Amino acid sequence: MLTAFVPLQSAAEEYVFRGWLTQAVGAFFRSPWFALLPQALLFAAAHGWGTSWGFVSLLFFGLVAGWLTIRTGGLEAAIALHALNNLLAFGGAAAVVDGLSTDETAADSPWQLALADMASVLLFAAIVIRLTRRHHPQRVSPPPAPPVPWPAPYPRPQGTTPPHGIPRSHDAEPRG
Repeated sequence: MLTAFVPLQSAAEEYVFRGWLTQAVGAFFRSPWFALLPQALLFAAAHGWGTSWGFVSLLFFGLVAGWLTIRTGGLEAAIALHALNNLLAFGGAAAVVDGLSTDETAADSPWQLALADMASVLLFAAIVIRLTRRHHPQRVSPPPAPPVPWPAPYPRPQGTTPPHGIPRSHDAEPRG
């Protein structure tokens, strides 16, 4: 169940926070970098207030995921980070007896777990940035296809009217 639903849940959160919210806030500024802090704050708040270390860890995660989204030009890296992070967290909780029955969230993390999480997020980001430097992902859409030209009209003798009987302005006889 975890491997089926955690990636979908992670992708949904990324579409909301790093996709929609980042674009909505970024539309008011020239630079997309101003949108990082609002989306990260709302992401951390959406996960609860818990401990201060847990909140800082979630805020840090939101900032790094937003930075990866802007840097790579897409949500793929942030979705992968989120899914991997949640799978490891839920997998670790599932390994403990009754670990999934608790109502604690990432916001309730103690400082040790928060620091470990922030280190793993930085490691993931470093790997992604190294890969993007090597493979240069495209960050723009391809140019639009050229428009299909309309067929040339058949030439008509001067002074004739179109088939529907109403002369067009350029078909009218010159006034004199």
